[in-house]
Amino acid sequence: MTPLLNSLHGLPKGVRLPQYDRSRCGVGIVHIGAGAFHRAHQAVYADDALAQSGGDWRILGVSLRSRETAERLNAQDGLFSVTARGMEGSETRIIGSLAGACDLGSQRAAIEAALTAAATRIVSLTITEKGYGIDRASGGIDR
Repeated sequence: MTPLLNSLHGLPKGVRLPQYDRSRCGVGIVHIGAGAFHRAHQAVYADDALAQSGGDWRILGVSLRSRETAERLNAQDGLFSVTARGMEGSETRIIGSLAGACDLGSQRAAIEAALTAAATRIVSLTITEKGYGIDRASGGIDR
């Protein structure tokens, strides 16, 4: 099991921290399907946008499949790390754009409230391979 990120203190040298005051940025996005793909792409993009311009564009993630995902993210105050590797080396950064996460199985009312909140300006979703009906025999779409 991966240890939880519960403090920004004592991180290895060179780990980049969020470049904005998270407490001054409200939630404006509700993202359905807050798995690894979302966290490695849209949440990183939102983190960059918040660092550049600020605003109320933090994300409330909705976990459809796993209560554990929401619990772990909330225990970390929504913080998580992303490491990008390239020819020039690696960069690890802490992403702060995720304000928290809800689990559909146990927090449906909180999710409905977030979806209908006046502050919510974007509702987005991730559809990865788990969302497609694949015919395992043919490799094609299972209509």
